[in-house]
Amino acid sequence: MRIIILGAGVQGTFYGGRFAQAGHDVTIVARGRRAIELRERGAVIENAFTGQTETIQLPIAERLAPGTSADLCLVAIRREQMTEALRDLLATPAIKRIVFMVNHANGSEEIFRSLGRARVVLAFPGVAGSLEEGVDRCSEIREQPTAVEASAVDVISLLQGAGFKVARVADMDGWLRRHAVFVTSIAGALYEAGGNARRLAESQAGVITFIRAVREGWSALDRRGIEPAPLALRAIFCWVPLRYAVNYWRRLLMSARGDIYFARHVRHAPAEMAALSADVRDLMDEVSKPNLDRLYSAIDLAAAERNL
Repeated sequence: MRIIILGAGVQGTFYGGRFAQAGHDVTIVARGRRAIELRERGAVIENAFTGQTETIQLPIAERLAPGTSADLCLVAIRREQMTEALRDLLATPAIKRIVFMVNHANGSEEIFRSLGRARVVLAFPGVAGSLEEGVDRCSEIREQPTAVEASAVDVISLLQGAGFKVARVADMDGWLRRHAVFVTSIAGALYEAGGNARRLAESQAGVITFIRAVREGWSALDRRGIEPAPLALRAIFCWVPLRYAVNYWRRLLMSARGDIYFARHVRHAPAEMAALSADVRDLMDEVSKPNLDRLYSAIDLAAAERNL
């Protein structure tokens, strides 16, 4: 298949490399310094746990040119880049399938209306990490495979053929909204802890605030009738006694996974977290949410400090 990767960050680089290794014709759209890095060094991908590194040479384009033809475009960008990406994608009707792996909670109606529901597939990456000095230091998340809407059997087959584990999701918009509450809550808690997962783990009060914030946000989504979170997450956040949930998250945050899965990305993404938390705020009702409000204030402060 001819595949375009729109976005050359952690996920775009990793998925593009894996698709190329599976025999597909892959081009990555990258700009500025990232485009230079990829042209000069190739896509350097390092397993964040083992340190094993591989380099994959891929064609690079600095923009998604109007009229581009491809079997599939994988959109792996940040929430705040969506408007520009939609404008570019509108000019590429010859791309047959467009897979959005974008962290958003504002619904996908505009995407469907603009590009056509039959062309669009909603998904979410099962990879986390960070770009450091041009190296994609990342890992697949064992607790969260790549999530794809269940009806997109062609995209599921493509991902599985490239070696990805896939979770089939009936309602991706609902899944994305639940995930947005979770990831913005942990982002706010990490910003309060200086972006350090171990420091957050050492603060029982900070972990409790994070858990209670997720509960508050999910309760609001429950009241709106939005599809529940995956069973395992709902159990650890909502059903087990608080002390067990605290112990689970403290252990995870204290481990290497806490840094790789959460802290590395959050430290570099205050603008994305601010845009995503704004999406979540629009979904909330008037019921008091003191823990969620506190952590969203931490996100606002982190975004403001980054812009100084």
